[in-house]
Amino acid sequence: MRKRCWTFVLWIVMVTGAALFVGSGLLYWQGVSAVEDRSGAGSMVENREGEVAVGEFDVTEPLPVSLAAGEEVGEIYFPVLEVSIPVFHGVSEEELARGVGHVPGTLLPGGGGNIVLSGHRDTVFRRLEELEVGDKVVFGFGGAAYTYKISRIRIVDKEDTSVVVPRPREVLTITTCYPFGFIGRAPERYVLEAEFIGGGRWNRKGSDPSLVH
Repeated sequence: MRKRCWTFVLWIVMVTGAALFVGSGLLYWQGVSAVEDRSGAGSMVENREGEVAVGEFDVTEPLPVSLAAGEEVGEIYFPVLEVSIPVFHGVSEEELARGVGHVPGTLLPGGGGNIVLSGHRDTVFRRLEELEVGDKVVFGFGGAAYTYKISRIRIVDKEDTSVVVPRPREVLTITTCYPFGFIGRAPERYVLEAEFIGGGRWNRKGSDPSLVH
């Protein structure tokens, strides 16, 4: 009888532990996106400012260098749009208010894997929808210009974790909330994927990179 009771208690502990683990994982995945689920206090503008495309995801790939939250990483340049935006490490409101956020746990240019950037759809990425497959994106990092060509543009649910999965080759993933003109909590994410095609020197003058292929 006593053995049966201990078995029952052990089973309860295991089930509780598993539930806590799963719950923690879900909260970790939601990350900063949980800001969208806050109470509706304030205006719609404030709600939209609280939206981000991704959170602090659980990614197995380590960062190749140590970065502090809020540290400036480099610049992202869109030649077709003639727009250059600073990139900061982190995706909290502090970083996203200053520019584009680099998702913690994802790689950096030259790392050979998935580099994930996030930004607000109504500020830094308000023209992201103008880009097309085949357009180039340049990431100025560490004095070098890393060039990527857009290979795919897709729209996914905001809970889709495929955005941050490790990749076998270097890919730049850029994501923002979608639809762009949606008022309130955006239900989807606009995802742009670009493959690495070459590098060169980064020319800060006019944010125009000097590329070497």
